[in-house]
Amino acid sequence: MQTLQKKLAIFYYAAYILAALFAVIGYFFNKKGLIVTNNTFIDIFKSIIIVYMLIIIPLALKFFSTKVKKIAQIEDENEKFTKYLLLARIRIVLFSIIVWSGIIAFYIINVQDYIYIAGIGAIVLIFCIPTKAKIETDLFINKEL
Repeated sequence: MQTLQKKLAIFYYAAYILAALFAVIGYFFNKKGLIVTNNTFIDIFKSIIIVYMLIIIPLALKFFSTKVKKIAQIEDENEKFTKYLLLARIRIVLFSIIVWSGIIAFYIINVQDYIYIAGIGAIVLIFCIPTKAKIETDLFINKEL
């Protein structure tokens, strides 16, 4: 249980570290003058990110909730933890894509809206914080009958 939480925490915070790295890289690209000015590309890219965000957030939360209920019924603890780890990592990556694409687009396209998209992704990513209590609740480890 402790290792599961540590593995998830490392993965979770690595997503934020990668976002910070993208911000630094984007800053240097922006400083060198690499800015996209094609309005058609900007509109299409913004639409893709927004549609992705609107579809992925509720779908990933519902899918995770449904799958975790099935995983919680597994008797073998190793299998239960392995499946939960994979599922939690997938959810973190799906939400991190919103943050990463928003940060990269903010610097390369240089439009303020993308930082708001990254902020929304970061807020949604907060729902994925791997705490011991949350993992226990998800997997019904402390159920007393």
